[in-house]
Amino acid sequence: MEFKHGKYIKARPVVPRLRRFYEGGFQPSMTRREAALILGIKENSPPDKVREAHRKVMVANHPDAGGSHYLASKINEAKDVLLGKTKGSGSAF
Repeated sequence: MEFKHGKYIKARPVVPRLRRFYEGGFQPSMTRREAALILGIKENSPPDKVREAHRKVMVANHPDAGGSHYLASKINEAKDVLLGKTKGSGSAF
């Protein structure tokens, strides 16, 4: 029995692959998904979990402790998006 490589490929059903990782970069206006990824929580997390996650991430990235001002603004924006306190579109940078 001879195996034809081309026939095998054509016979396989096409299944779209899902991305299991976030490719990086920031969206022009932050989405709830992006905000949750930044804080490391689920999109539907309760407000107390959002505040707790924000606190933990800010401790590691605060500008006074050598962190980036840009990242700190994105972390704050993520908290605001998840808590429904958006003020305009995008960060100050």
